[in-house]
Amino acid sequence: MSSDGPPREETEGRGNGDGRWLEYQLEQAMRRWGYSAATRVSVYGLEIDVAAQRKEKRDRPTDWLLAECKDWDSRLVTEDELFRLCMLAFTCGAMPVLCHTTELTERAEEIARKWEVRVLTLEDLHRGDLPAPNALGPSDDLFEYRYRMTGREQRGRLPFVFHDKPNSQFTYVPGYEPSGRTHEYRPIEDDEGEENTGGGE
Repeated sequence: MSSDGPPREETEGRGNGDGRWLEYQLEQAMRRWGYSAATRVSVYGLEIDVAAQRKEKRDRPTDWLLAECKDWDSRLVTEDELFRLCMLAFTCGAMPVLCHTTELTERAEEIARKWEVRVLTLEDLHRGDLPAPNALGPSDDLFEYRYRMTGREQRGRLPFVFHDKPNSQFTYVPGYEPSGRTHEYRPIEDDEGEENTGGGE
């Protein structure tokens, strides 16, 4: 397990069941990245650790973020935590972020890739901007030349009965659709054929 960060027993907000320290670290990183951020907010009665909105919009899905922090010493982040985060992000029309000091189960890592969750460690909080989601898992091969599918390509399709439904492509934020193999998005054209301006992230 990870032992990053200051000693738990000597740091306020890092006690058993107390995640305030990591929530604060993420909030401060988001502010440096150009977001207005708030901790411990409610989404229809369910608490989420950090919600953020970019101060100067770039017309990208990452203008809105919803984050969960797991400052755990010995527990693994499971798929349940990822599914809850994704559900709340869909509800808010925001991109999901998981910030953690532990490790993810293999299934949780798979969910994070396929649902395009940005998974951040303490080291990531010192970067100059919000990191992109992981599109590929690590390879066991020393030299690999075969085509490798990204999480977006591996996740499959919606049920057949939804294939002719308008705007049925994967997206957290309304008005955007996936573009490319990894994590890019593009604005969806409106009924008049005009694009919603902006780029994808």
